Amino acid sequence: MRAKLLAVALIAVPALAQTFSGRVGMDLLFQPDTPFTVDTALTLAMNMDRGGVESRTVLSLAGLEAEYLWFWLKFPEVGVTLKTGLTFDPCFSRWALSVHGGCCPFFFGAWFYLGNLAPVCQTPSFTIGLVLDFGLGGEPGFLARSLLGFGVQNIHALIDDDPWTDVILVPGWYFEEALFHLAWSAECWRLYTTWMFSYAGLGFGELGLAYRFLQPLVEISAMLRLNSAFNLDLVKLGLAVTISPVSVYSATAFNFTGFLWQEVGLRVEFSQVLLYSATRFDLAGLEWVRFGFELRF
Repeated sequence: MRAKLLAVALIAVPALAQTFSGRVGMDLLFQPDTPFTVDTALTLAMNMDRGGVESRTVLSLAGLEAEYLWFWLKFPEVGVTLKTGLTFDPCFSRWALSVHGGCCPFFFGAWFYLGNLAPVCQTPSFTIGLVLDFGLGGEPGFLARSLLGFGVQNIHALIDDDPWTDVILVPGWYFEEALFHLAWSAECWRLYTTWMFSYAGLGFGELGLAYRFLQPLVEISAMLRLNSAFNLDLVKLGLAVTISPVSVYSATAFNFTGFLWQEVGLRVEFSQVLLYSATRFDLAGLEWVRFGFELRF
């Protein structure tokens, strides 16, 4: 009997190992402000077929600044994904829960937030927020998506699904923002437009275009943003070149008044190791420098 169990275990362990992956990394952010600041972020992520967990710890010269935790679980049989996250700064700041699913070509979801509006580690002042997410299609191809925010602002941060950029909770559970996003993409190009409205009217409108050459991999992009008065608020031009294992990129932003900032970055990826750096300048000089590494397993 023991021999049979051992044989089953030896067969099962490689199968489970094939479904498991993860990464661990660290990055340093230098800002030559007054006073000079240095932030260190430690990231750990583990993924399996049906779920995963991700942690990001931010430290400064003064100690712990923030802790972010995300957990997700997928139910492919019914096409539903659950995701929840906790934020501490360093005391409790926010809890988030999302449910997303759909029946092709439609998808829908909702984000629920419980946040603390009080100053850091002071007497809590809780509020709640809700974001409704509706969509049609996907990329590559045609994508239409709308977000409705109640008690939250900056819902534009949810478009890229980056867990480290998030909405901003505000007092009260009222309508704050509505965002509409359309994209049309293929292997070599992508067009998109994004429009955000608040209870006061238009917040901003954004138009973007990217074209990609495949041999070698070169991507040219342009984005312009209009403000609530339909005046030009921001133009960003980007260029990225990848000649494996090295990638370099440059992004330049300006408006009618002139130059705003310039960002340049470098990525080197080989085997299961990623090294990267980014530097941003503005008219006053150096704004920040970030560099880090990531190990994947």
